Amino acid sequence: MTAQQVPAGIPQGLTVGQVARALALREETVKRALSSGALPSWQIDPGRGWRYVRPVDLASFAERRGLGVDWSATLT
Repeated sequence: MTAQQVPAGIPQGLTVGQVARALALREETVKRALSSGALPSWQIDPGRGWRYVRPVDLASFAERRGLGVDWSATLT
């Protein structure tokens, strides 16, 4: 699946937990990817609070690393 083929109905801002479940990774691994900039994210209040990942960025990240994405895990 390419980054442009994100299924309909996926939230526009995915939490660290949703990303971790979708990639079958630990949350700490996802947080490291966010901190390093390997996985782009945004915050409502920069420097504080939760980070969110756009579905297209998740798809690109997974594609570059040869990871599968379980999109249904982003809906919980």
